[in-house]
Amino acid sequence: MNRILLLDNEENVLSALRRELRGEYEVEAHASAKDALTRSQEVMFDLVIADYHMPDMDGVQFLKQFGEIQPDAVRMILSGHMDIHGLLGAINESHVYRFVAKPWERAVLKFEIAQALNYRRILLENRRLAESYRKSALGLDANRPERTHQYRIAVVNGNEAVLDLILNGLALGAGNGVSKDVLWREVSRDHPAVPSDVEFLVDTFRSGKQALDHTEFAKYDLVMAAPTLPDMSCIQFLEQWMRAQPDAARILMGDLADVALLSGAINQAEIYCFLDFNWDNQEMKTDVRRRIWQIHHMQSSVMETLAARELVLENERLAKEIREYG
Repeated sequence: MNRILLLDNEENVLSALRRELRGEYEVEAHASAKDALTRSQEVMFDLVIADYHMPDMDGVQFLKQFGEIQPDAVRMILSGHMDIHGLLGAINESHVYRFVAKPWERAVLKFEIAQALNYRRILLENRRLAESYRKSALGLDANRPERTHQYRIAVVNGNEAVLDLILNGLALGAGNGVSKDVLWREVSRDHPAVPSDVEFLVDTFRSGKQALDHTEFAKYDLVMAAPTLPDMSCIQFLEQWMRAQPDAARILMGDLADVALLSGAINQAEIYCFLDFNWDNQEMKTDVRRRIWQIHHMQSSVMETLAARELVLENERLAKEIREYG
């Protein structure tokens, strides 16, 4: 039976969640983030659901610390009132699987929990099989780094000047004198096969439709979209992109979004991160130091996203081979 950790400072919420999940899962509830973190060092959990507004530690910081202790547990955040910065932290720092709003709908909550646990089960099984493959005679070559590694990236933004800035930023080194290859090694230390040469092939698009049409001709590793597109909502665009190319990682990038958009970005678009950049800001364009920092931050986020995606896909590929060929 899957074990779930609940964190909320309201006892009535914990009682309601216990009732919802009773009989299907082994549930443990805490009203203190510190107590929950102490417990997480003693007992392994498959899923954690944390309230954002906690008196001793906000939910994002709790989930970040919890993830360092139990990185394989799926993380969800629960809140009735979430601010922009909290949601940004949930996406970029805690990498939550879902955001559940209070009051929740029973069917939706149970569906999201079942989806999260199934997602975890597949990831862990693929990783187990992939590690078995790497240790076997079949996988002797699996740990050898590739000579070059190209990643195709689609960037979607209605502003031509912004597209040029992003394109130039991705084409450059990582900024601050750090090469893309060095940065890749830093963010992908857990990856068994680190490429020796990283290259980005970037296609830019002014509209969502233009980018979606191009998915018929090119396979992408990553799509980066603005929160506002000229012809459709970014969530609508990313959902259609997911159907066309589900293996491509997804990043939202641009001006600070609103709570509704960020909630959709987590639950519907399943983005890996949100980069809060005001690329239209004239100060950023003229301030060399700020521009270099922005480029470095963008490069780091892109590298981290691609590294996380690649490890998942490689484990999936090796697991498939071991299932097919034993």
